[in-house]
Amino acid sequence: MIRRLDLTLYDWPLALLTLGLNVAGLFVLASAAPNPRLWKLQLLFTGVAFVAAALLQLFRKATVYRWAYAAYGLSLLLLVAVLFFGREVNGARSWFVLGPFRLQPSELAKLALILALARFLHGRGLERWRDYLLPLALALPPVALTLVEPDLGGALVLSAIVFGIFFVRGLPWRHLAVAVLLAAVLVPTVVWPNLKPHQQERILVLLNPSSDPLGAGFQVIQSMIAIGSGGVAGKGYGQGTQAQLGFVPERHTDFIFSVLAEEMGLVGALAVLLGYAALLYRLGVMAVEVLHDGDRLVLAGVMSLLAFQLLVNVGVTLGVAPVTGITLPLMSYGGTSLLTTYLALGLAQLVYRDRYEPA
Repeated sequence: MIRRLDLTLYDWPLALLTLGLNVAGLFVLASAAPNPRLWKLQLLFTGVAFVAAALLQLFRKATVYRWAYAAYGLSLLLLVAVLFFGREVNGARSWFVLGPFRLQPSELAKLALILALARFLHGRGLERWRDYLLPLALALPPVALTLVEPDLGGALVLSAIVFGIFFVRGLPWRHLAVAVLLAAVLVPTVVWPNLKPHQQERILVLLNPSSDPLGAGFQVIQSMIAIGSGGVAGKGYGQGTQAQLGFVPERHTDFIFSVLAEEMGLVGALAVLLGYAALLYRLGVMAVEVLHDGDRLVLAGVMSLLAFQLLVNVGVTLGVAPVTGITLPLMSYGGTSLLTTYLALGLAQLVYRDRYEPA
């Protein structure tokens, strides 16, 4: 169950990139946070997340896979429980509040879904339509429960994880084409009518933010102003007027990239984006080097999780994606989000370390 660690088997570039992006996030958060207490809490969250990812390394890969379905079942129980006992925040009942700390079950469900799908699809193909029935039966409950909260952003991230794992497992192009056509039919006829009014408004504002500059479009407009005003070199650390004067809402969470771009400019923003690109590249290299399907699918799930959150979060700040409450991994304030990211990357390191062991 518990193993002796061999540090030579880990991917150290991935570890250094993770720590580097986390430190950069703390640096930006110290300027962006409306309350210094949030920075101190994030520093505490960082320590907890690091220790959790380190403790995960004490287990063998086979043990983690053995508990995959149990973790999945527990995540479903938490998603159900939060609907009844969670606290409503910003119109969504997505959080358990424990004193100064908050736990978001949908974040932990992301890891559980990655493990459950990787274990189930190990050694199984997706050549026939019926091959999707059981994997989708695993995927739909957490997605549906997250939508009920309602947390559209979380449901989209879970869906991206499913797609990424299916794609790497060998999703045939003809099946992908049918899925795209099905989505084109279901989105306007089923998904759109069941969205909350504020969610519909966010999507409509994406097409024309100036249609409601003081309402739904305010966040995106102020974010784009902040990014544009940063120029090439930025206004200087702590000198961003849009951020420091409070024009950019949620500047320590959803819109932290806007603060980075305004104060550090194009140079700082590109440096951070290159760091994320390098991290995703390392995950891709690790996925190529592992020997077993299940390990490759775990890495695909982690890569999909981080890549989707990165693209959507940055896209929101640039006005090319709707506001969905998706945070920037390793940089946005949030204990559960940071813990999930560290555990996801720790899980990636674990399966890579044990790549020569049977799945």
